[in-house]
Amino acid sequence: MTRIALIDRPWLGYRSVMLATPLTAAPIERVRAVFAEFLRRHPEAPLSCRVDGTRWAPVDDVEAHLDRVLRPAPDPDDLEAHVAAHGAAPADLPFVATVSPTSVMINGAHVLGDAVTLAQLLLAVATADPDAFAAIGDRARTADALRALARGLPGHGRGWLDHARHPVAPPAVRPVPTVVPPAPAFAGTVLDQAALRAITKWRNANARGVSLTGVLASLAHRALTAHGIPVAGDGLYALVDIRGAVPGPRFGNLAKALYLPARLDDPAAVSAALSAAMDSRRAVPATVAGLRPQAPPSDVVATPLVLTFNSLPTLPGVADLPWTVERGRRFYGFGESHDGAGVTLFALRMRDHMQLTASFDARSAEPAAVRAALADLAQPAEVLSAGR
Repeated sequence: MTRIALIDRPWLGYRSVMLATPLTAAPIERVRAVFAEFLRRHPEAPLSCRVDGTRWAPVDDVEAHLDRVLRPAPDPDDLEAHVAAHGAAPADLPFVATVSPTSVMINGAHVLGDAVTLAQLLLAVATADPDAFAAIGDRARTADALRALARGLPGHGRGWLDHARHPVAPPAVRPVPTVVPPAPAFAGTVLDQAALRAITKWRNANARGVSLTGVLASLAHRALTAHGIPVAGDGLYALVDIRGAVPGPRFGNLAKALYLPARLDDPAAVSAALSAAMDSRRAVPATVAGLRPQAPPSDVVATPLVLTFNSLPTLPGVADLPWTVERGRRFYGFGESHDGAGVTLFALRMRDHMQLTASFDARSAEPAAVRAALADLAQPAEVLSAGR
């Protein structure tokens, strides 16, 4: 067994689900044959192993492992129902893939890598391409993060030191006593071209120069709170990619969640906070600071909830999936909720729409209220008028 790298350990216990349809997916028998060959050629690669504490454990029985990792399923009619029926995965597996003739879904452990890495894995399964599986071996190492820190010190060191001296902490979590077990939940919607045009028009009239991500995050906060979900309004978490600071590897854990103080009722403030986080490359020292031993995710039900908003103009690999249509593509992705202290929204721009998903805990956010908030964003006239 080999130790899980320090750069990956902070992500132990965190998982995400990705589902793409409609595709011409490779037959599951072909996927099984290709991945079996990968397992035999690379038995100690993280993709081939099980997670055993803080170590990667090679599998003893390849065929039994393939039975656990690859699952057939019928084509999805309803994406949420498909995820609910087939999306769960054992904690010790770096990924589970569910394959139907027109869709592929993975449940991937983030100890393997970030969203870019899991999208590459989705592509590998959808195409049964040996090279796509092999590419995931080009993963960031702990030394890469340390080199990025050294490279960034001349230009950003003073700002990093100033932030370290005056850190901004997220709101104090006020635990709510409960004996109810965790209840991870998710929901999704589509913002079509009409919705995106309305939001852009509102942005141009009321917040010119502000990023669309800043506007969407502010609108999401407005919609959630309008439906009675207690989301804090003084800051949010966002994933910041550090690939630009780390030359070489494409995959692995090259994104860091940062807490950004900002008034969420002010799109300009949210946009400025996001821009400052990216320009300062503060995610690099935050990644290095996270190399210290950390406690695994704990179960907390809290109020108010803290919003996490992640928006991507694209996700590498998604465009290369074997889609059967140019329009109407569906990519359903979300991180599994691991506690009741927050709500996470993930927005991904597709060719003719934006896919928006939410993950949360049903103990602290009523699922019907979250779905109603997403519906408001998909038909945004009312939520936009509330901001004038």
